[in-house]
Amino acid sequence: MNDRLSIQTNREYSVDPSYFPILVERLKEEHLQMRGQLAEIRTMAAFLYSLEDCSIGMCKLIELQDLILSLVEELEQHSEWEENELFPCLQSYLHPTTALSVSRSITVLEQDHDLAKRVVQTFVDGVNAMKVPIDEEFLHVMASELMTACLILLRHFTLEEELVYPLADRIVEQLS
Repeated sequence: MNDRLSIQTNREYSVDPSYFPILVERLKEEHLQMRGQLAEIRTMAAFLYSLEDCSIGMCKLIELQDLILSLVEELEQHSEWEENELFPCLQSYLHPTTALSVSRSITVLEQDHDLAKRVVQTFVDGVNAMKVPIDEEFLHVMASELMTACLILLRHFTLEEELVYPLADRIVEQLS
């Protein structure tokens, strides 16, 4: 395994070795921040199940829509950064066979991201189409959609972290 993680300096995307640890730290910080946002959204969505006054629920749905759309925008920027900067740099330090395997795994992980975006869109469309007054069933369906999107994104983060963190940490260790 160490052979496959040996630092490759003759790759097309080589960077200053002091830069890679900065990328890894950014990855971890952004994941931690977005996990916090997801936890807040999930808590608020779960709260909708206990509401007795649906008019409050309507306001909460709009608030949740704003929060999830903001998170999705951050996630888009994060994913673009990963794709354009972090992953090419990471792969430049990997043995070609490992780099190919990681690339395939990342492609599969991005499917989770796309699925979560579709579920978020269903939630957003539902909130945009809601008619006053809303009922408890609508509130629960919308909360469920949002919780599903959050769970998909949490799974995405977890799988990505299980794949990337050990590789990145070993590379950082070798660079120091």
